[in-house]
Amino acid sequence: MTKAIVAKDVAKKYKVYDSQKERILDLVSPKAHGREFFALNGVDFEAEKGDVVGFIGINGSGKSTLSNILAGIVPESRGDVQVNGQTALIAVAAGLNEDLTGRDNIELKCLMLGFSKDEIKELEPDIIEFSELENFIDMPVKSYSSGMKSRLGFAISVNIDPDVLIIDEALSVGDKAFAEKSLKKMMEFKDQGKTMIFVSHSIGQMKRFCNKILWLEFGRVKAFGEVRDVLPLYESFLSKWRSMTKEERNDYRQKVMDRDPADAEYKKYGNLTLLDDDQDLEGSHGYTIRPVSRLAHLKGDSTDIFESPDSDDRKEHAHKYKKRVYYVKREATYHFEVFYLLSTKPSGEDGVIGWIRADETSSHALTFVDRDKKEFMLNDTGFAASEPWGGPAQYIHETLEHHAGMKFHVDQTVLVGNNVWYRGLIEGDEAPVWTHMDNVVAEDEENL
Repeated sequence: MTKAIVAKDVAKKYKVYDSQKERILDLVSPKAHGREFFALNGVDFEAEKGDVVGFIGINGSGKSTLSNILAGIVPESRGDVQVNGQTALIAVAAGLNEDLTGRDNIELKCLMLGFSKDEIKELEPDIIEFSELENFIDMPVKSYSSGMKSRLGFAISVNIDPDVLIIDEALSVGDKAFAEKSLKKMMEFKDQGKTMIFVSHSIGQMKRFCNKILWLEFGRVKAFGEVRDVLPLYESFLSKWRSMTKEERNDYRQKVMDRDPADAEYKKYGNLTLLDDDQDLEGSHGYTIRPVSRLAHLKGDSTDIFESPDSDDRKEHAHKYKKRVYYVKREATYHFEVFYLLSTKPSGEDGVIGWIRADETSSHALTFVDRDKKEFMLNDTGFAASEPWGGPAQYIHETLEHHAGMKFHVDQTVLVGNNVWYRGLIEGDEAPVWTHMDNVVAEDEENL
């Protein structure tokens, strides 16, 4: 994988003064006045090309500061930042001159990014159309609402086709319809493999859009890892934060900011890096069950099956469960490891075997498509099994070589990963079987 962003020991320091007099004295007096404030301190993270990384954290945690550093708008005070490719920052009024019109701002921002006059002239209609500001584009930006400014900034940024897109609360203002339109555009960028940083207080948008999460806490990295690992921890923390008094919040903030990042200890839990500096996440070590729909094979003979994700004793050894497919309708995270509940039945409630670590399985998402009746002809490839994505233990016909030309009456269609599987009856058989789409052809195709 190509690194799109590499941030090492990044810090941003400001001087804070209690009065204007103290500020002036600091300029003219040899004695230092004011106090240092670190908006960021010792931030480390990496993003691969194509990653969509969500920045989360309560207000004042440094999300926008880090976004501005990555965009090249403000310099870091310490550390090293490498961003491979052209960046575009989308934030409310970011980079807009309020005294100029919307049209003038389009030209100015594009010129600053190295576009020629002819290129800007070609881009301008698409930018205006996307922003939906046709009736206001020649008005001064200072007369725009915050939503209109965000729409203009977003429209400029997405139409210049950047390599790295940084979206800082740009979808938190304006109307819902434009937010949905913007998310759709961002999904297009995601499908194109562009790297994106997404700053938002919306947990729902994070779950929908991101694949990794960087949790910042008062300028320090609290956790960095997969969405499914970090967001449950953050939601647990938010519940505790909301229940704190003002004094408790101030004490907690001071404790975090007094910590020296160089002395911090980190623990690795799979793909999750968690800062282990306190006991605040102790309660997150319990597990919560989430509904999923997957099919899974067991990888190795050394796998253990457990009564529950938090069980210390294995229920039984998994050797006898090898070489067949299982349904997974429930998953849980315990001690930052993902567990699957295995079942032999599609309901996920009947035929339950027990819990297994997800990384000890090979699994694919199972998506029901329809129960429409279809009719195909079998060709001479593949196999037929008792379950979709079946292994040797599920083979009903290890080869369809001798079934070429027979009719296959389908009554159910599912997706396993990106592959279509059909359930139906082979002409002359009494038991329904599953087979892959590559093993069948439509009757009219057979006659071609």
